[in-house]
Amino acid sequence: MKIAFLNLCHTDPELVARCARRLCKDPDFDMYVHVDAKQDIEPFKEALKGIRGVYFTPNRHKVYWGGYNAIHASFELLRSALNSGVHYDYYVMMQNLDYPIKSNDEIKKFFVDNKGKEFIRGCPIAGTSDWEFSRKYRLFYMKDNPYGKASNTNPIKLLITIAQMIMSITTISCNGTIHEKGQRFDLYYGCAQWAVTDECARYLDDFEKTHPKFNRKMKIMQFPDEEYFHTVVHNSKFKTSCFKYDEPIARWLVNWRNLTYFEFPKEVSVMTMKDYQKLLSVPDLFCRKVRSDISKDLLDELDKENL
Repeated sequence: MKIAFLNLCHTDPELVARCARRLCKDPDFDMYVHVDAKQDIEPFKEALKGIRGVYFTPNRHKVYWGGYNAIHASFELLRSALNSGVHYDYYVMMQNLDYPIKSNDEIKKFFVDNKGKEFIRGCPIAGTSDWEFSRKYRLFYMKDNPYGKASNTNPIKLLITIAQMIMSITTISCNGTIHEKGQRFDLYYGCAQWAVTDECARYLDDFEKTHPKFNRKMKIMQFPDEEYFHTVVHNSKFKTSCFKYDEPIARWLVNWRNLTYFEFPKEVSVMTMKDYQKLLSVPDLFCRKVRSDISKDLLDELDKENL
């Protein structure tokens, strides 16, 4: 069982290295790393130097909060693994501050026992009257810029906001379905961490290259990394291979976990030692978020438990 872990990174190189050392102890596990092009890559190269099975993507993208460049970066990771010459059974998408809470043996056994299943749930949001979801496709978003988290009084952010409001006139009637090449793609939503088989990964790779209209719509949606892959998979033959599918609509991202445990009261909580016993009891393979400094005691215990 060969597994490629795809790690989308922008901070805390020491944590990324610690995660890589844990996972890549298994010769069947490799990690591919995309470092946000806004960040200096050298601290990551230094931290990850000498760890077997770690590969950096040849191309990098500037990833902004809520922007489509996260999709470009994700495909950079996926294609680096697909084009490596190594046949992987699974591709596991991770996000920087994720960390394994199960041992390598347990992770491998999980994928062996579930071979052929796709681990990417999809919340059906097409045609919903719930504005929490419909605004994702009925409004026009321009997020690939450094002003996403700037103050609303920032003049450039204000101009972007006005432009989005004006352009939303062109998208407000969208019902959450994309039509292209004689097919309809009802939109789905879910977590940005997922795991897919080699066959599904190759389907995703080909789909992105051959569906420009779909891509254009995704570029102007809210948080496309929480919709792109889920929509493609749940409108394909791979839907019925998903470990869960045809689920009813439900709010909040924590209800759509795949293999990564996290808590989201107002923002994703950083886990510390107080969360240790809870993490031992959950079935998930990974947790989010942890940091190399304030989560150190927790990470030490997890490593002690799982090495």
